[in-house]
Amino acid sequence: MTKIFYRYLIKRSFYFSFLILIIFGLLDSVFMLISELENISNEYKFANILKYVFFSMPHRLIDFVEGSCLLGLMISLGLSHQEGNLNVLRSSGSSPFKIVALSSLGAIFLTLSLISLDEISFRNAFLNAEASKNLIVNRNNTSNAQSKWIKSGDSYLNFHDVYDNKIYKVRFLKFKDKKLSHSIISDSAVLDGNKITFDNAVYKNFLDNTEIKEYVNFDIPLRSKITLDNINNLGIIDLYSYKKLFSNSNLKKDVIFKSHIDKYLYKKLFLPISIFLLITFFGSLVFTSLRESTIGGKIIISIVGAFIYRLIQDLSASLFISYNLPVVIGIALPSMILIILSLRFYKNI
Repeated sequence: MTKIFYRYLIKRSFYFSFLILIIFGLLDSVFMLISELENISNEYKFANILKYVFFSMPHRLIDFVEGSCLLGLMISLGLSHQEGNLNVLRSSGSSPFKIVALSSLGAIFLTLSLISLDEISFRNAFLNAEASKNLIVNRNNTSNAQSKWIKSGDSYLNFHDVYDNKIYKVRFLKFKDKKLSHSIISDSAVLDGNKITFDNAVYKNFLDNTEIKEYVNFDIPLRSKITLDNINNLGIIDLYSYKKLFSNSNLKKDVIFKSHIDKYLYKKLFLPISIFLLITFFGSLVFTSLRESTIGGKIIISIVGAFIYRLIQDLSASLFISYNLPVVIGIALPSMILIILSLRFYKNI
């Protein structure tokens, strides 16, 4: 009998979490659409905006999964408490922690599924949409603040945007005896180690008729391939790869940059754990007397508490970066505090 109730609670928490996640995603897309309409032009048309918003939405859902799962489970447990289902489980010998922990499986499954889909598909769709948008919007803008010039031997490389292993709005200049030998201009190029392969490029040879290849070898500094602005859009595998590469550098700015990579990497890895701990901690409120607070009041408390938890986690990680301490401890510290508080709360229920 208890197995039926648990299956019901797991399904219910999943459905509520998924429904709230979709609502948050749709609201975010509406606000995003309104914001993007400010950039509408003859080149960046309404159809381009709709395409950008549509392909960005799945990736942006990851930002709302924590709040959606917590809210979904609190609503699910609150309704089950009012219906008397939780009293049946408690009378059968189930502890409050067991009820909340098992109920959270639906929300955890949703989280893990979304993270996996984001790694496999959603993130790449967003990056391609972002790159396409920037190519259209900045096509006639040569003063992009993200423009970079890099020198390697007698060659110079200029590009504006970096997404994954691609650079955009590319200009390559090769000099010979202090004279411009040839140039390559391309909307985009693919980075493969120190090899650059140009897409639909325009080639110009100024000194002789030497054939210009569709690729060049160019020593690109690692820091130029990634910026603080786009770290958060990297996947777990990419973040781990950059973490290993930056580990070989002793430059102070690279050490600090690696710490920021660690911050985003461990935040992504700790996300399912953070959601489980938030659910188990605030789920205990459901078992307190309704006289102390209504279900609606407990849901509001849990939302505010989750916001404070995220704020403390970001602050803790930043402080550990500032003092050159292990970032993983800064990310895990709020979770440790939550575990201690949860143990104390459930002992008193």
